[in-house]
Amino acid sequence: MNFLSLIAKNIFNLPLLSFMLGIFFTLIRPGWKLPIHLNKLLTIYILFCIGLKGGGPLIEHSFSSAFLFFSILTALVIWGFLHPFLSFYLVRSFSRMDCPTAAAIAASFGSVSVMTFITAVSFLDQIQINYEKLIVAVLAVMEIPAIISAIFIAKIFDKSSFQNSSSFFKILYESLFNKAIVAIFVGMLAGSFFYWKNVAYIGDGVLIFFKPFLCLFLFDMGIRVGMQRSHFQSFPPSLHLFGVYMPLIGGIVGLIFSYVLGLDPGTGTLISVLTASASYIAVPAAMRIALPQANEAVYLPLSLGIAFPFNVIAGIPLYYYLARSFLN
Repeated sequence: MNFLSLIAKNIFNLPLLSFMLGIFFTLIRPGWKLPIHLNKLLTIYILFCIGLKGGGPLIEHSFSSAFLFFSILTALVIWGFLHPFLSFYLVRSFSRMDCPTAAAIAASFGSVSVMTFITAVSFLDQIQINYEKLIVAVLAVMEIPAIISAIFIAKIFDKSSFQNSSSFFKILYESLFNKAIVAIFVGMLAGSFFYWKNVAYIGDGVLIFFKPFLCLFLFDMGIRVGMQRSHFQSFPPSLHLFGVYMPLIGGIVGLIFSYVLGLDPGTGTLISVLTASASYIAVPAAMRIALPQANEAVYLPLSLGIAFPFNVIAGIPLYYYLARSFLN
C-alpha cells in the first residue's frame, strides 16, 4: 500500500470523515456546536475507553516489556523538555512574536494531543496493524514536561511574564490531575482490574459505543476548527508554515527514537504521533494561569486549526508509511 493509498484509507476512515464533515458544516450553520456539557461527557468517555484498552495488557507484560516501556517514557520525556526550546527559537526567529505567546506556542507543540493519538489508534485498527498498548501509559504523562519548559523559557527571556512562584505548583497540580489524565488513568485501572479478575467482557460492553461517540466528538472538533478560520487571516506565513513543519520535525524525531529502540511499525507510528502532535486542551488551560499575557487567539488556533488537521489528515498516514519503511 503506497502513501497515496494510505491517505485515501485514512480519509475514508469514519472518524476522520466525521471531522471533515464538521468543518464543512460550519459553512452551512456557522456558530452551531455541541453543548459544552455533552462535549465534556464525550471527552471523558473516549479517554476512559482509551485507558481501558491499555489497562489489560499492562498486567501481562514481562520484564522486557517493562524495560521497553521505561525506555520509551525516558526518551519522550527528554524530548518533551527539549522540544519547546526548539519551537520557541523557531517562532521567535521567523516571526515577530512576543515572548509569552511564543512560549505558549512552544508548550503546545512540545506537548501531546490526546485526540490526535486516538485518531491514529483508530487508523491503525482500521488497517489491522498491531501496536504496544502500553503506549497509553506514556501518553498520560506527556503533557507535563513541555509546560515546565515553557515556564522556564518565559522566566529566562521575559522575567515579567511569570512572577508568582506559587502559581507553578498550581499549574503542576492542574497538569497532573486534569480531567483528561484522570480519565485515562481510571480507565487503565479499570482495564487492569477487569483483566485480573477475568471479567474482560465488562470492559467490552463499555467499549461498544466507542466508535460512534468518537465520530460525534470529532464532528464537533471539526466544527470548532472551522470556527477558527477568522484567526488565520492575521497569521504571518511563517506561522502557518510552523504549524506544518514543526509536526514533521517531531514526527521524524519520534521515528528516530523508534528505530533506536527497535519498535514495530505500529508502535513507531504512535510514538511519531506523540512527538508530532500539539496540545489544545491541557496546555491552554495551564498557560492561562502561567502566562496570562500570552495571546490565546494565536497559540490555540495554531495547534487546533493547523497542526491538528494536518496531523489527522496527512500526518498519521505519513508517519505510518515512514515507520513501515524504516522499522522492522
